[in-house]
Amino acid sequence: MRRILFEIPLPFFQRNIPIYSYGFMLMVAFLVAITIARWRARKEGIDANKITDLGIYLVCAGIFGARLFFIIQFFEDYKNNLFSIFKIYEGGLVYYGGLFAGIVTLFVYVRKHHLPFLKIIDILMPSAALGLGFGRIGCFLNGCCFGKVALHIPWAIQFPRTLDKTGMVDGSPAFLHQYELGLVHLSDVHTLPIHPTQLYSFLSDVALFFILSAFFQYRKRDGEVLLLFGILYPVIRFCMEALRDDNPLFFNLFTVAQIISIGMFVVSVVFFAISRFKTARKAEMP
Repeated sequence: MRRILFEIPLPFFQRNIPIYSYGFMLMVAFLVAITIARWRARKEGIDANKITDLGIYLVCAGIFGARLFFIIQFFEDYKNNLFSIFKIYEGGLVYYGGLFAGIVTLFVYVRKHHLPFLKIIDILMPSAALGLGFGRIGCFLNGCCFGKVALHIPWAIQFPRTLDKTGMVDGSPAFLHQYELGLVHLSDVHTLPIHPTQLYSFLSDVALFFILSAFFQYRKRDGEVLLLFGILYPVIRFCMEALRDDNPLFFNLFTVAQIISIGMFVVSVVFFAISRFKTARKAEMP
C-alpha cells in the first residue's frame, strides 16, 4: 500500500505536491487504453482523433458516474462530511456506475458526430477492460477494494495500520474494517492476511483484454465484442465480489455489483444468442 507515490517539491513555496497513486494509475489507465483504441480505430477506418476526444469525454463521465454510484452506495459515510465526496484521489469508484454514465455519453457523442455506434463500442471495449485492470493497481496501492480474511493461502497480503499527522490511526481501509469487527487491535501494525482481490481483478481484466482483442476479428456483427464483455466481465466481477470484504450484502445474499452482474450477464447472453441466430439465418438464405 502506497497512497502517495511521490511528491513534487516546490522550493519557493516550501511545500510539496503529493502525487496520489490512485489518480496516477487512472491517468496511466486512460493513456494506455486510448492509445490502443486509437490504433484499433485506424485499422477500422475511424478517425483516431475522434476516439481521443471521445475518450476524454468518457473519462470525465465515467469518473462522475462511478463516484456517484459509490456515494449512493456508501452515503452514510459521507453525509456528515460532504466535502469528502470530492476526494476522488482517496479511491471510491464503482465501475458499473462509470460504465452506465459512459454508455450515455458515448451514445450522445456518436449521434452528434455521425459515427457507427456499435462499431465504436467494439473498438473501445478491449481498451476499457485493460484500463480497468490498471485502475485496480491503483486500488491496490490505495488500499481500497480489499479482500476477505484468508489465513491459509500463501499469497495472502497484509495491509498496514497507518497514522495521520497527529499520530492517530486513520487506516488502511482494511485495517479499520477489521478493527471494527474486532479482528485486530490498535496496537497491531498489520491486518490479518487477506485475499489480494485488487491483483486478482488486474490479472482477470488483462486476460479479458486479450480475449476481447482476439475475438474482435471474429465477430459476426458490430456489437458482439460489447456483448462478450457483458458476458465475461460480470462473471469476473461476481467472483471478485464474493472475495471482497468492503461491500455490504443485500438480504444477506448479494452485493449491488453482484445483482447488476447477474442482470448484465443474462441480458448479454440473450442478445449474443439472438445476434448469432440472425447471422446463421441470414447465411442460410439463398
